[in-house]
Amino acid sequence: MRTPRAWPDLARPEAGTVLISEWIVGTPERQRAAAKALLGEWEQLSARFRPEAFVQLACFASADGGVLLSHAQWASDEAHLAFVRAHRAAMVSRIDQKVPGIERPGLMRFRLLHSIVPETAPEPADAIVVVGARARTAEDARQWADGLAAELRETPAAGWGPAHVLVRTDGLHVLLHAPTTRADHGGVPLPAPTAEVQVHPPQHYHLVGSVRGPRCTRR
Repeated sequence: MRTPRAWPDLARPEAGTVLISEWIVGTPERQRAAAKALLGEWEQLSARFRPEAFVQLACFASADGGVLLSHAQWASDEAHLAFVRAHRAAMVSRIDQKVPGIERPGLMRFRLLHSIVPETAPEPADAIVVVGARARTAEDARQWADGLAAELRETPAAGWGPAHVLVRTDGLHVLLHAPTTRADHGGVPLPAPTAEVQVHPPQHYHLVGSVRGPRCTRR
C-alpha cells in the first residue's frame, strides 16, 4: 500500500536490516519521474507477491533535484536477497525504460545501533538530514557512533524528530538519519572529525512517498 506522507520508523523491531541506495538522476524532472516509477513498482510488487519479510520502502528527493535516496526495511538480508533475485532485474528494466540513464552507485546494508527519541513530540517533519562518516576501523566507527548518540542525547537538535544512528555491515561506515521540521535543518551536533574518522557534510532530502509491506498494512 502506498502511503505518500507516511514517515518510516527505523526502529521497528521486525526490521532486521536497513537497505539504503542512492540514484543519481540529474534533473528535477527526471527525479520526479524516477520516484514515481520506483514507488509504483514497489507498490505493485508488494501487492502482488505480499512478501512477508518486506516492512517498508521510503523514497526521498534531494533539494537540488539531482538525487533520489531510498531506504527499505526487511526482516533479514536473506529474505531481501531472495526477493531481489526473483524480481529486481525486471523491475529495474521497467524503470530504465521510463527514465533511461539512472546512475546507481550501489546498495548499502545497515544495522540500527542507536535511536534517540526527543522528550517532547516533534511537529510533523518535512525533511530529513543525513550525515555519513567513514572510519579506519570498526572499533573507530563504533566509538564515533556511540559518541554521536551520546551528544544527541545530551544536546538534542532543535526541530528534530527521532534520530537514528546506523552502522554499515562492513563495520566502517556510520549513518545518522533524522527527520526535521526546521527550514535550515537545524545545527547538526556532530562529534569533531578525527584522524580516524572522516565525516561528510550533512545532506538534506524531503520525503516523496513510501510503500508499506504486509506487516505494516495489517496494523
